[in-house]
Amino acid sequence: MSSSSSSQPYPFTFTYPAPWQPSSPPPAPSTTTLCTACAKLDLDRHLAAAYTLYESARRGKYHRVFSTARQGNGPVYLTNIYYVATLGDRLSRAAASPCALCGFLAKMTAEPCKGTYKLLAFCSSETYLFERQKREGASRPEHRPWDVLEHNVFLAVVPEVPLVPKTGAPLRWLENDLPKNGAIYRLSAPEADVERVVLPREVGGTANFGLMRAWVTRCRCHHGSCRPRKPVGVELKGFRVIDCWKEDGKGGYVVERRPWSKRYVALSYVWGPPSGDWPQTIRNAVEVTRRLGERYLWVDRLCIDQTNLEEKMFLISKMDAIYEGAEFTIVNAAGDARTGLPGVAKTARRPQPRVELELGSEKARGKAAVRTAPDPIRDMIGISEQEYDEETAGQSAWLETKQFGPRGRVALDFGERLHDGKMMRKYDIPKEQLEYYKYMADYYKTPFEVFMDTKMVELARRMGMPLKDMYDHTRRKLAEQEGIDTSNGLPKVGNTVIPSDKPERDLPSNKMEGKLVLVSTLEEPRTTIRNSEWATRGWTYQEGVLSNRRLVFTEDQVYWECSGMAVCESVRLPLNALQDPPGNRMADYMLSGIFDDDLHENSELQYGFQAPPSDDVGEQILMLDAHIHAFTSRKLSYEGDSLNAFLGVAARYTTDAGLLLVMGLPVWVGAFADDTPGLQLSFALSICSWTHTARDSGQGVELYVADCPRRRQFPSWSWVGWEGTIDFCNEKQSKFHRAGQGGGFVGTIAVLPEGARVCGDDIFETVGVDLSHSDYFKAMTSKDWVRSIDKSWSAEMMLHDVEGTEATLLTGWATVSPTSDQQKHWLLTVQKPLVLRHMCLMYAMVDGERVRLTEEAVKVHLSVPMTEEELVIGHENGQLTTVLIFAGTVPYIWNGIARFLILRMVDDSEERWERVGRLNMWISEKAMGVFANAGDMIDALPVKRFGKDITII
Repeated sequence: MSSSSSSQPYPFTFTYPAPWQPSSPPPAPSTTTLCTACAKLDLDRHLAAAYTLYESARRGKYHRVFSTARQGNGPVYLTNIYYVATLGDRLSRAAASPCALCGFLAKMTAEPCKGTYKLLAFCSSETYLFERQKREGASRPEHRPWDVLEHNVFLAVVPEVPLVPKTGAPLRWLENDLPKNGAIYRLSAPEADVERVVLPREVGGTANFGLMRAWVTRCRCHHGSCRPRKPVGVELKGFRVIDCWKEDGKGGYVVERRPWSKRYVALSYVWGPPSGDWPQTIRNAVEVTRRLGERYLWVDRLCIDQTNLEEKMFLISKMDAIYEGAEFTIVNAAGDARTGLPGVAKTARRPQPRVELELGSEKARGKAAVRTAPDPIRDMIGISEQEYDEETAGQSAWLETKQFGPRGRVALDFGERLHDGKMMRKYDIPKEQLEYYKYMADYYKTPFEVFMDTKMVELARRMGMPLKDMYDHTRRKLAEQEGIDTSNGLPKVGNTVIPSDKPERDLPSNKMEGKLVLVSTLEEPRTTIRNSEWATRGWTYQEGVLSNRRLVFTEDQVYWECSGMAVCESVRLPLNALQDPPGNRMADYMLSGIFDDDLHENSELQYGFQAPPSDDVGEQILMLDAHIHAFTSRKLSYEGDSLNAFLGVAARYTTDAGLLLVMGLPVWVGAFADDTPGLQLSFALSICSWTHTARDSGQGVELYVADCPRRRQFPSWSWVGWEGTIDFCNEKQSKFHRAGQGGGFVGTIAVLPEGARVCGDDIFETVGVDLSHSDYFKAMTSKDWVRSIDKSWSAEMMLHDVEGTEATLLTGWATVSPTSDQQKHWLLTVQKPLVLRHMCLMYAMVDGERVRLTEEAVKVHLSVPMTEEELVIGHENGQLTTVLIFAGTVPYIWNGIARFLILRMVDDSEERWERVGRLNMWISEKAMGVFANAGDMIDALPVKRFGKDITII
């Protein structure tokens, strides 16, 4: 079959099976052997009962609270999950057992031989794929756009933990452990006109190209921000691509020059050992390109002339354009160049765990099954009422702060709370009724007072009863409809999230008649990718970050990620619901991608696809710092690639307004919001804002020590001159709200970092916590906040080459364009430097105090091994010195901070030094308020003139 049209830039011919045909034949029927315990499990009945529990709770028939709790000092756990069965320790014997179900379940946990396990059934919307409902302060939880869709249930193997009831799962298990092992879903028959939140998909031995084409098509039709970024009229000199439809007669394909503005696909992979020009990964990528309707493929090792240094360096500096300009990027996260892409051609993939169980037989039910009287509580939750009461005795609610977003806090809108009090007085109703009516108003999408006045007040008037009696009347009617005895009190009404007129549906029937087929959703591909060799390499970092669409091949399935969607082969999501309605998309609350790293306080996967504002300088710096952190945690085969492999990311964040990178460091060369030049202050801030990830010295002082090798072809004052993971001074847990932000009266319950204290009813001040890097850029480029930085000072510095032929004085409106030559080693000279008078750290006298140098709190980070004694002696004998680089007001905090670089002499002439660490010294808010200007602040610091300029190599 062939097709062509004038809208296509080239003729395209299908030479492979049509994409809607099965990629691989269905598995052959299997004979299932079960152990005695597994034969007694009626999993089909349990799945139906669990679905009834969750669906009934969503409809308000049951009051089920899915939250966190604990018993006494025991572990925190998730509550009210349907219990299926205990597995005990039999998974540890699964390898030697013929039982097919034991063998299948053993694959669903990372350590089957460790501890004992149980089987629980979860609601599909409560998996890690979706952000849990967040409770705004003491008010009702937010609704989610999938509340009105049909749900599903899945099984999971959960560890048994002392003091965690049968119906509980350990805290964070859904977010941290389930993604590693995968969920267990039942294969079900197709349903007409029904969208379920999650369904499983069988993954065959061959990649599903029809599904991949659907992903590409959906993104092209719905996601404007994912389109290739190619400014009109821009071309790349020396740009070449592989023509995937033209063989070169030598066992490969033709590589030819082609305008960058034309369509092409890119490849990202690990080179690995030498493997020739056309290794298996590239050959498989050629086939993927063809099967997905494209013709041209860009591969670095073949499309960049490695013998032309000038052209090579030019194209390396344009990696942002190359990857942003691709239709999509094929990523091999399953090996290196030799491995190939699993599921393509003859490259094998890891099989999907699967088990078939017979239904309707005595064997399936268990010949010795105990016949008991009906137990409605057991049918509802999986255990008897007595067991439930015994296991949850003494259980108390627990506030789990991490479920409330990336900054670990719950926002309390005091304005809303005041309004709630006003509404309770106006309608003479208690808090419980207010919350119920709020839900009703939300459901009908009506302002609360309009809903109350036009519906509830009027209805109460017509029925001749006070409004506050309507609530009990409603509960009594609901109970009578369900046949519930109300003589001992009324049942509590659950939170209804489903329209009352929406028909109830059962779970769909089994896909195979007479059989229950269970499949694993496999390890979460985001987790697989993070743990792959591809994710450890420096060069592949920017390739993933810069691409707008990524098609990732793992060992067992294919994963797609763009800026509005993340999907994979093993999980079927209702893609139609991902896009509409605008502003309430499921994608805003779903598990997002992994290629745009951020500064979340933990390593868990994130939610939502909202991009940060492109013109917010503070957010740009925050993201850029996060990219540097992630990039420097990866490996490079050649030291000289320390900067080259990051140039594409640097180019993405370079703006005409003034943001650029000098040897990898963010600098603002434009005007601040008060019209002053930003170069000197922003450069000084950046060179002393990064540190290496370090361990506590354990010496009772704020001394953190790393052991990082130097890259001597690059300067020590930049992170590119070192190996090791870089952290910028952006504390991850220290953001806060204050009155006036967002136009409301907002306080915050926060997970405060060490050294923080509450300094008023609505502000948390962070003492000794360094917030200033991204926040300083944000404040200084904001008309609203620039004047809050009332004191700033930086050393006078000059960048120059080794020969002294080119130099830039970093002051005023000077240009830093001469330093754009990345092949040169740029030196930094501090003119008329101020250095610490001494390095004598004072220990805390009482618990809770910080270590001080003279009167001020300090923290020291070192990039090289050094004890406190060596640090002090080095300053005494002149081998070390600590030079003041930057001092000023901390944005939004109003205390002060002085930043120093710790330098080590590299020769005996005191003319060449290298940066080996950083010292921060905090100045109290009270002291800052006394200083009339920046000069007073500097005069108060324990510094002295060094006597000569200091050059940092």
